[in-house]
Amino acid sequence: MFYTLTANPAVDMTVACGGLVPDENIRSGSADYTPNGKGLDVSFALKKFGVDSVALGFFAGFTGKFIVDETMNMGCLCRPVWTDGITRINTYLNDGEHEYGILNPGAPLTPQYEQELYRILDTSGDLDCLVVSGSVPPRASKDFLANVMDHAQSRGSDVVLDLSSSDLKTLAHKKPLLIKPNHHEMRAIFGVKIDTDDDARRALAMAHEVGVQNVLLTMGSRGSAYFSNGEDIWYAKRQFNIKLVSSVCAGDCTLAAFLLKWYKDRDNVEEAMKLALATGANVAESVGLGDFARVDEYSKRITVRKLDRL
Repeated sequence: MFYTLTANPAVDMTVACGGLVPDENIRSGSADYTPNGKGLDVSFALKKFGVDSVALGFFAGFTGKFIVDETMNMGCLCRPVWTDGITRINTYLNDGEHEYGILNPGAPLTPQYEQELYRILDTSGDLDCLVVSGSVPPRASKDFLANVMDHAQSRGSDVVLDLSSSDLKTLAHKKPLLIKPNHHEMRAIFGVKIDTDDDARRALAMAHEVGVQNVLLTMGSRGSAYFSNGEDIWYAKRQFNIKLVSSVCAGDCTLAAFLLKWYKDRDNVEEAMKLALATGANVAESVGLGDFARVDEYSKRITVRKLDRL
């Protein structure tokens, strides 16, 4: 079974307004509150596709309770570690032209809570693949993420990482099954600006050289992605435009959709990339995850090609 870890979850408040005026109060047109965190989004997306997973994370206060309750209400399994403080609220504001994000630091972590999470990993009998996504709470141990990987891999579990560039660079030597950086993160890690296939080849080769087994490299608003297994590289691109409502959950749902098709059939790259980009596009034109209503339609409008081997 898939397990997901959201070490620093949040309640996301998505606000729409007609425009911002300095030093003035602005009335919003709408405000939506959703339980979020990158690992949680993966679990939510898998559930929309009819696949169960177990959501792990640290939760605190009334906001933490809201997230856990909503997670359970969606039909997702959840094994929370309760901590002191208040789980953060992040604000995303769309003024009709631009999107702004205000991200708070979150409730602090202690070694005691870290050990409780390790115990969950050590005693989970159905842990096949752990997806570790998002930021780390304040005061987390320096080696927290490395320890998470160690505990999961000691059980024979695969580990998938969707983390910041610095964390990906630090953990690559532990040979994660898959990482999902975007092009900005790949540039931060390897110093390669990705504008062409050859740029992608160089950056992906560097990722494999430091230990990563597979890479799903997303290109953000360009509506495209590369996948490399160390031998071949595929490139996928959507042949349509979308109206962006919120990009907050899109990358997480892209990862979930890719894993759904690829994890148990590693040769099924083309279909996995089509579903991944279609899902990400549909989510980006929705508040939160949306309803996935256009995923099937969009999947038919994604082109995939394999790059020539050099």
